Amino acid sequence: MKKEGAFMYKRMKFLEEGRTKEKLTPYMNPPKNYINSEEKSVFLGYPQTIPHPIALETYKNYLEYNENHVGVFSNVFTQLDQTRKMEKELIEMLGDLYGDDTVDGYVTSGGTEGNIMGTWIGKELLGKDCCVIKSYLTHQSIDKACCLCSLSNVITISYTDEYVMDLAELESIIKSQINLGVKSFIIVATMGYTMTGSKDNIEKIDMLIQHYEMENSIKFYFHIDAAIGGLVFPFLHENEGIFKYKSVKSLTVDPHKMGYVPFSAGIFICRKSLQESIAIPIKYAKTVYDKTLISSRNGAAAATCWVMFQYLGKEGFKRELNKLIILKEYLVKKLLSKNLIEVISDQGTNMVCIHFNCIHDGILSDQLEKKYILDGFILKYRGQDYYCYKIYIMPHVTKESLDYFIEDIVRISQVNRKDN
Repeated sequence: MKKEGAFMYKRMKFLEEGRTKEKLTPYMNPPKNYINSEEKSVFLGYPQTIPHPIALETYKNYLEYNENHVGVFSNVFTQLDQTRKMEKELIEMLGDLYGDDTVDGYVTSGGTEGNIMGTWIGKELLGKDCCVIKSYLTHQSIDKACCLCSLSNVITISYTDEYVMDLAELESIIKSQINLGVKSFIIVATMGYTMTGSKDNIEKIDMLIQHYEMENSIKFYFHIDAAIGGLVFPFLHENEGIFKYKSVKSLTVDPHKMGYVPFSAGIFICRKSLQESIAIPIKYAKTVYDKTLISSRNGAAAATCWVMFQYLGKEGFKRELNKLIILKEYLVKKLLSKNLIEVISDQGTNMVCIHFNCIHDGILSDQLEKKYILDGFILKYRGQDYYCYKIYIMPHVTKESLDYFIEDIVRISQVNRKDN
């Protein structure tokens, strides 16, 4: 027995003899982790949810066959079996949604893999002396990608009051790096920052890149992290089509977030043939090159994404999203009416970033953070540091479960006022 923290912990050993199914049954059935009516708790802190019933049924049906996808099937025009054909068509569907029907890509484990892919391809095309520019709000997977790719010239720039990349600072950094002799840049923008839900101005960054490419013969690789927003923003407004911007080279999107499918299911998409830059021959398959990061992949994920996209269509995605936004607006209105919060960032999606102005320092108790799966962080707001929380309204969230949450915040605010 070893003491770990406040309790005694016995490390697991590999058994000599296996256990019976009866003894393992409790472990074969997971606890409810998204909403618990008995404890009046609900999962609010991250963009994940119980998969859609159609997605669950599809995933279970394909798991039995344990399909192993190796290689990339986009822009392949030979005969493919069903799941590989579905993955090919999945990339085509997203290419159509984002404005380039010739894109390449594949189903990944998620946004981190997609961000590593974008950075890796950028480095192979531009060389290791390129400068990587990202914002303070950029997902940590870009730092991981730069480390793995041995990219040392990485610059983090500020965010504006709207929680987007500061474009004036971006241009200033590009100019200063050019003056230092840098000839190539990887720019990482985000559609749906995890902490704020905001999206960078892709159009203006594209214009800036095109200007410096023409005027200074500088090379750029522009990657978009759309892990969260890639299946949100296209259905909120008139779809702008990310790939209509010429300088955009690649993006990552996560159907296991706002596509309502099981983990793990991300998708990496890039301009046609860019994956050739990282292609590695497979010794045991004469005509196949590996143009992915993780090689073997789960065919069930591709099939499930295909089915969900076909089931929902654009109008279905809009309907699902609008339901969530209505619930988000209900929550925000209730909390504001009771003077419990300050809204830090609300981009009109199913996500909101808030500060609890009814609580000392804005910090919830450990018990409440655990109950609602909420993690706090510090952001600049009106020139000062605020302790904030992100709340994601996902399909498992109900009006009743939000009322539980509101009741808890009211209760703790009353206790806080008495103490003060």
